[in-house]
This record gives sequence, structure tokens and C-alpha cells, in this order.
Amino acid sequence: MTIKTQGLRAIICEDEGVTVMQLKKGLQRAGYEVVGEAVEGARGLELARELEPDFILMDLTMPGMDGITATRKIMEERPIPIIILTAYSDNQSVEAALEAGACAYLVKPIDSSQLIPAVITAIARFEMMENVKRENTSVKDALETRKLVERAKGIVMERKKMTEAEAFRHMQKMSRDKCQTMKQTATEVINADSILG
Repeated sequence: MTIKTQGLRAIICEDEGVTVMQLKKGLQRAGYEVVGEAVEGARGLELARELEPDFILMDLTMPGMDGITATRKIMEERPIPIIILTAYSDNQSVEAALEAGACAYLVKPIDSSQLIPAVITAIARFEMMENVKRENTSVKDALETRKLVERAKGIVMERKKMTEAEAFRHMQKMSRDKCQTMKQTATEVINADSILG
């Protein structure tokens, strides 16, 4: 799996000017584009909505809305890789950041040699998590479809006095004739059966 780095767009949410300058330089040197900067969480959330960046560097402690709250809200609305920045390396902060949805964690002062590997790791970890979510959704959908088809097949077998194979072929033909999925056909058969009693 190759991780694309060139041309990705970032937002920096950090209230220390010197740190912002260092992060911006490090990202730009590596071929990233910094499209927005925020000194507090609420503004970071607004920028995430407006600019739809590819990833965010988020300070843990900022005035107003903190980094963990901002991370949680961003992940609820439009999940993206978020790297938490903090002066604290205690386990509680790490756990809270990861629970909120952050993909990586950097302790200040941030060495430029740590920055890019953390960004690449966060993007890779985020992509893996998204793939797992998609796979889980498709497996869940397949199981749900199978249950519906089995139930509908039983109804067709009983009502039309067909074998299991005949009932399945009958439902396939219904699906083709109506240009719909087997799940839609099965749902129709089940609904019709409950109406007819």
C-alpha cells in the first residue's frame, strides 16, 4: 500500500505561534499544503467544515474548545486523519485523544524528523480503519440480505408449492424483471406475505 503524501492539504490548530511556524515549514518542505490555521478548537472545527483538508494537526490544549472536543466533533461530521499535539505525554491524554478519533500523537517540542512519519502513519492508520468499517458494513449487509432472501424463499416455497431451488430461481427472475436487487425482491415478498396473512 503506497501512501500519497505530495499535495495533501492540512490545517494546523495550535495556539503557539512558534510551533505553528515550525509545523508549517516542516509540512511544506515535505510537499504538503497548509490551507488553514486556527488558534482555538471552535475555529479549527469551522475550518475543517469549510476547507475539507486531508488531515489536521490538533493541539490538545487551546483556549475555548479544546483539541479533544474539536477532534470528536470533526470525526462525527467528516472523519479525517487527525494528529494530536501536546506538551503532555500522560496516558490519560493519549487515551482521550485516541478515543476521540485521533490517529497519531506527538509530544511537544516536536522535532521535524518526527512530524512527517507521524503524518504518514496517521493517514495510513486512518485509511485502514476506514477500510475495516467499509468491510464490516458490506458483511453486515450481505448477512442481512441472506436472511431476508431465506425468509422470502420459504414464503415462495409454501405459497407456490415449489422446491427450494425453484423458489430461488423464481425470486431471481422477479429481481431481473423488476431490475432490482434480491434484497429488494425478498423485502417485497415478505411485505406482501404479511399483508395477505
